[in-house]
Amino acid sequence: MLLLVVPLVTALMWACQIISQDTGKPGANSELKIDASPVEQGEDSWRIASSDKVMVTVYAPGARSARILYRPIVETSRHILLKTINSSDAGGRDKFSSELKLVPDFAGEVWAQISYPDGTSKETEPIQLAARTSPTAQSAQSGSTGTDSSANRNGSVGSSESAQSDKFTGGKIEQGPLQPGQPDIKITVNVPAFRLTLWQNGKEVRTYEIGVGMKKYPIVIGERNVTQVIWNPEWVPPDSEWVTESHSNVEPGEHVDAGDRRNPLGKLKIPLGDGFLIHQASKPSDLGHLVSHGCIRMLQDDISDLANKIVAARALNITPAQIDHAMKSTDRLVANLKPRIIVDINYDTLVVQGGVLHIYPDVYERNANTIENFRAELQSVGLDTANLDDVTLKQMLDRVNMNEEFKANLADIRSGNALVAGANQPLTSQSIVAKKQPAKSKARPGRRGRR
Repeated sequence: MLLLVVPLVTALMWACQIISQDTGKPGANSELKIDASPVEQGEDSWRIASSDKVMVTVYAPGARSARILYRPIVETSRHILLKTINSSDAGGRDKFSSELKLVPDFAGEVWAQISYPDGTSKETEPIQLAARTSPTAQSAQSGSTGTDSSANRNGSVGSSESAQSDKFTGGKIEQGPLQPGQPDIKITVNVPAFRLTLWQNGKEVRTYEIGVGMKKYPIVIGERNVTQVIWNPEWVPPDSEWVTESHSNVEPGEHVDAGDRRNPLGKLKIPLGDGFLIHQASKPSDLGHLVSHGCIRMLQDDISDLANKIVAARALNITPAQIDHAMKSTDRLVANLKPRIIVDINYDTLVVQGGVLHIYPDVYERNANTIENFRAELQSVGLDTANLDDVTLKQMLDRVNMNEEFKANLADIRSGNALVAGANQPLTSQSIVAKKQPAKSKARPGRRGRR
């Protein structure tokens, strides 16, 4: 039996990668089984790990290999491949084992995909496994999992609409500078707009441009919680197959220090729970694009400003001198937040803000920009759409692209003049760069490879 250490503490958190497309709900097979120990039984079939490490064992007589898979409770369409164990690695036996190191908020389904010498494959029934320190485990042990677990699994805790919508603001967004010592702060994100906004006491303090998860690895929509801000985070590559594919210069389990050029996290990370992060962008062109593996990226100056504002609002016992030292060194600094900060991540492509309609691109192709949704949005802010034909609405929707939004005043839409009076606008400052420099890109066709 080969002992394989899988540092799940980074499987999502530091790599921000969900690496395997879902193949459907794990199927049942009576001759196969997956088990974990040591665990305690919780509510609703949850197995609660008794320590931060568990041994996962797959029983599969005659199998050639076993792929151990994990799906966090916040994900319904993707899973993570933790390790492929071949029969030779398992010592020629009929079971495959791996020791898993669980992150504090680890919670989800764990199962195995089994391959046989004749080319066939089967899957075990999944088990529900949670770290003892996870919110899911605490709920399971107190008998109150049902509603919360279901909400998290559906990823629909937060609002599906932008916080800037006139439906919430009444058509006017109050703005103001951050007030130190006023702890009522909140963060909202609208993915298609590539915008993250910090609010305090209901007022907009600042909005930042961001990059978000790729279409293949989208950020989870819903409500998240922030309990820490971490300067100079280290990165521990997980014992997972994507590491060897995309990070050939690191070893699984290796501690990649802050400041190391191989560390993809930069100077700051803000964990969102369940392995999702806000962290530093690798370059300015990340903004306004689908670039990450499920995380939010911000420029260093912006994420530093956000962190400083959080510290000031919560009056934390961290001095400007300590932050300045952290930014100029590789020394780790951690700000613990109690109570938590809510981060509401939305997916709203049709937003009426201050009497102006903004149509953003449907970046994840979720069939959001339909004529039916368009009419419903206009009607929700009191505009009669009876005189608007489908052709006109479709022409407005077609004005949008991955670099530009389309916006028009409601008065112009009402008068039928929106296509003439409306205008396209770059989504972010980096969209402007992309638009202004097409010739440079065409002149270097050999440099247009995917990165």
